[in-house]
Amino acid sequence: MNKATRANALFRPLILLSVFATFLLLFGGWDLARRMNADAKQHEQQLVANGFANKIIEVDKGIVPQTVWDESLANLEARNLAWAQNNIGQYLYDTSFFQYSFVLDKDDRLFFAADTGEMTALSLYENFAPAMHKAIRDIRDRERARRSKGFMLGSLKEPVQYHNLLRLNGKVFIVVASLVEPDFGTVRQKYPTAPIVVAATEVNDQFLQQFGRRYMLPDLHLRQVQVDDTRDVAEVDLNDDRGQYVATLTWTPVRPGTELALKLLPPTLVTIALFFVVTALFHRRSWRAVQELIASEARASHLAYHDPLTGLPNRVMFFDRLGVALDQLRRNGTPVAVHCLDLDRFKDVNDTFGHQIGDELIVAASKRIAEVCRRSDTFARLSGDEFAIVQLDATPHAAARLAERIVDAISQPMDLSSGRIHVSCSIGVNLLIEGEVSAADALRHADLALYRSKNNGRAQYSFFEPEMDAAMRMRREIETELREALYDGDLHMVYQPQADKHGRIAGVEALLRWHHPTRGDISPAMFIPIAEECGLINEVGMYTLREVFLASRKWDGLKVAVNISAAQLRMRDFPEKVAELLKECAVDPRTFELEITEGLLLGDDPVTHGVLKELRQMGFSIALDDFGTGYSSLSYLQRYPIDKIKIDRSFIANLGIERESVAVVQAIVKLARALRLDVIAEGVETTEQRDQLIDIGCEEIQGYLYSRPVDSARIDEMFRGRADASLQTA
Repeated sequence: MNKATRANALFRPLILLSVFATFLLLFGGWDLARRMNADAKQHEQQLVANGFANKIIEVDKGIVPQTVWDESLANLEARNLAWAQNNIGQYLYDTSFFQYSFVLDKDDRLFFAADTGEMTALSLYENFAPAMHKAIRDIRDRERARRSKGFMLGSLKEPVQYHNLLRLNGKVFIVVASLVEPDFGTVRQKYPTAPIVVAATEVNDQFLQQFGRRYMLPDLHLRQVQVDDTRDVAEVDLNDDRGQYVATLTWTPVRPGTELALKLLPPTLVTIALFFVVTALFHRRSWRAVQELIASEARASHLAYHDPLTGLPNRVMFFDRLGVALDQLRRNGTPVAVHCLDLDRFKDVNDTFGHQIGDELIVAASKRIAEVCRRSDTFARLSGDEFAIVQLDATPHAAARLAERIVDAISQPMDLSSGRIHVSCSIGVNLLIEGEVSAADALRHADLALYRSKNNGRAQYSFFEPEMDAAMRMRREIETELREALYDGDLHMVYQPQADKHGRIAGVEALLRWHHPTRGDISPAMFIPIAEECGLINEVGMYTLREVFLASRKWDGLKVAVNISAAQLRMRDFPEKVAELLKECAVDPRTFELEITEGLLLGDDPVTHGVLKELRQMGFSIALDDFGTGYSSLSYLQRYPIDKIKIDRSFIANLGIERESVAVVQAIVKLARALRLDVIAEGVETTEQRDQLIDIGCEEIQGYLYSRPVDSARIDEMFRGRADASLQTA
């Protein structure tokens, strides 16, 4: 028997035994987890059943103060409806959330009914009467039994009560019947039988949430249909006093067995896997293991320093070569240029043609760039469509010449499997002639120059300048401080009044302000674009809306304009969030005007169009801000739900100075009238401008002529006096 045969004979029983033991272990663990889950579910169901019974008892007690009371006996025997309205209907609704309440007289005839605290038709009781027959009968039997034994009603600790469960119109109610009894005996009962109060409270979402929190059941809900398959949920059936099914409490039970199994399964599987791996490794022939190890090391070494798609050096090798070049710069003064480049609108190619074509484009572009570079240069792919070059012995002219050749090479059309594609690239160049700099900073500075090329229109190159780093650091600092200001409440709102042609306040525009403790007032023109870039604009926007909604509650009937960011209008769920905020702040959307810019309409984005339409349907009016300075066409004014256009301050400033400005303003006002749109002029600073606008036909005015932006307290004063006096000009 050779070595291979003996090895197989030795390992075969061991492998079979291991497989069998593994099967027993997994099966036993599964069975244990199943039984633990079942026991835990049964225990939870019993706990919830007992808890719900106790909850009904708590509901029963909510009616006792109004039924065991001398005054209640006297007034209900006298069939005092006004007293019953205030002390039965309204009181039980306000204090114990009983939606419906009824009073039966001594002969069990209904004489009072209330719905949500208000007296209603007696016929409402017909829905509840069948469910309360047994309860009323049992109360009367218990009342007679007490009297026959000589007990004084009202002198006992426990009142005479019964309850039942009822499903009515798709809702489940707890219905309580309680006998009216005296408490201190100052009133003597006139008749052998006393009145009975019947009250019903709904098992609604609020009821279930309170009950669920008590027993830590976050997803507790009520189901009104019995189902057979309840393996994944725990449930407690609710039955009425005749044993008939009413509804089911359902929730997701805890699964301690599953949780334990999930915790133990990974280490168990890892242990089993390791055992089989070790066994397999020992079973291999030593020479093959050595050969595979050598091949694996070679592949790993190559992959560690090269990009698998293009075969170019990767980020690790790039930083290694850049570090060597920087060492030479420090020792010998050999200048180095770091080029950071990427393909313009590469994402559009990926989205249009797919990732396969995107990979083809990267490979083709890398070949063209490699042909332009020298052998001494290190050309690497860092990630995606981002490349970098370490250029040795680089003079400013040589660095610029290399960047120009790369831009020209990439601008030539590329023939891919999908057809001919035209792309371009942008480059940032960091020329290092002297000084101490780290490899990371050298690349970061080149990336800042690339950012400049992108902003300047793409398909070009830019050299790094120290001011770029300072500007970027400033933006990062403002981004961090803006986050802190948002969470610390350092942002605040001011409001600029809008006047009608008579000078009376007709509305206000809400404006966001930020007073930095060290930088002073920071313009929204600076921090709003930063918020849009870093993803804070949605939080800033919702903060602005919440502050404006809350402040506006004191200005009943006053139109409040608030600016909306383009990023917010590209969120499909933005109308839902605004609706929730309206409900939270309890304000009417018809008193608000949302201002958007003309540039937002460029491209006719269907998402933006849909969001604006939903906001308009909710009751908001839409105003087009800075009209005449953007790119919108008349077709946009017709397609989009615009209610008002706002004449930009650049036209107002030249009124009385340039005839062209008067003509433009007149044209805008006539256009607004033709389209049945309101129009307002902003930036009005002189009485001459105001008078000229009123003559033209613009009847709403905003500007420093009347007021600078002020806080809400000052608007309160203006609003309280707007019926008596006009706004004073500044």
